[in-house]
Amino acid sequence: MPPIPFVRSGVRVPAVLLGLVSALLPVLAQQPAQGGRGGAPGPFTGIPESRMYRFAKELNTDFLVPALAVTNARAALTAAALTLPRDNALIENRAALLAQAETALARVRADAIARIQDSPDKLTGAQLDALAASGRYTPPGGLDTGRDPLNFEDHLGYIPIFDGVSLKGWDGNPKFWRVEDGAIVGESTAANPSGNQYIAFRDLEVHDFTLKFEVKVEGQAGTGLQYRSRTGIPWTANVADNVTANVGPVQLQWMMTGPQADFWPSRGTANTWTGQFYSENTPMRIMAPRGTVVEGFGSGRKVVLGTIGENDVLARAIKPTDWNQYTIIARGGVLIHILNGQVMAVMVDDDPESSNNWTGQFGIELESTGKVMVRNLWLKKVK
Repeated sequence: MPPIPFVRSGVRVPAVLLGLVSALLPVLAQQPAQGGRGGAPGPFTGIPESRMYRFAKELNTDFLVPALAVTNARAALTAAALTLPRDNALIENRAALLAQAETALARVRADAIARIQDSPDKLTGAQLDALAASGRYTPPGGLDTGRDPLNFEDHLGYIPIFDGVSLKGWDGNPKFWRVEDGAIVGESTAANPSGNQYIAFRDLEVHDFTLKFEVKVEGQAGTGLQYRSRTGIPWTANVADNVTANVGPVQLQWMMTGPQADFWPSRGTANTWTGQFYSENTPMRIMAPRGTVVEGFGSGRKVVLGTIGENDVLARAIKPTDWNQYTIIARGGVLIHILNGQVMAVMVDDDPESSNNWTGQFGIELESTGKVMVRNLWLKKVK
């Protein structure tokens, strides 16, 4: 049987894909619940943090190669199934490779458990049962992120970029944008259709940063937080006739091009977009779907390096009708989207000339019919 093909490997992968130890690390890291959404303590309560990091260091090396092999073998099987004309022999071959890769990963996990069980820190029967049931411990009533997320209200080192009462520093079409109840509000109606509209923060341009904000949507509208973005670039998407009749020709001074942290909780299938990495007004478009870690080079080839979680499971972190806490981290070519404490997507763009690596402005998108609200925008500017 031929070896499993590897799409990409290198010294940078372990740092990006620390989540590959998720089959054990979140279990070992689980601490006593503090009330609220955490629920009652589970079977992994009280395992010392020092042990977690010792196991993490050991398992990161063990799991990396076989977990990447499973990811790539699964992608190869999917590609074979979509090949026309249908090639049953190819499908069977790729299925066998996937089985081989999953068996290899299972053996690595079994060996890791055996080593732990031979140590003074071996797991109890209840802990092993919980692992066997789901691969990781999920507290009642919540999506397991391995440990409680950091305090979203911690603003040490941050500055506000919205004063809560005015649009000072912000620039958008006043037909659609206003301040209401401490939030920047964009609203599109049947009588006042917006198409794609943006409001840009003009007071600074940033490359590396961490941004925290809260977002909520009413109706069928969608939104996204633009970052490292620019205005004045020719618009490539179609504009509906009723929008042109309402606002006139495309007003490039307000149309934004660049990376976007997507937020579309209002539609069924569109809900899969929330949290993804999207490149607005470029041919690249969706670059890192929700639940993936992707490496690419601008508009060139992209490779899925790993998975964060299943799409429908990650969707449980979204609050469709309530305020959501969103965090965007940009450091060099690494771009991370976190929603309500859950990592949703990671994009690594190695092309220094890519629009994803621009120094640019922040902005908020309004799309379709409904109301988008953004508040409590706090920025930690690195450079």
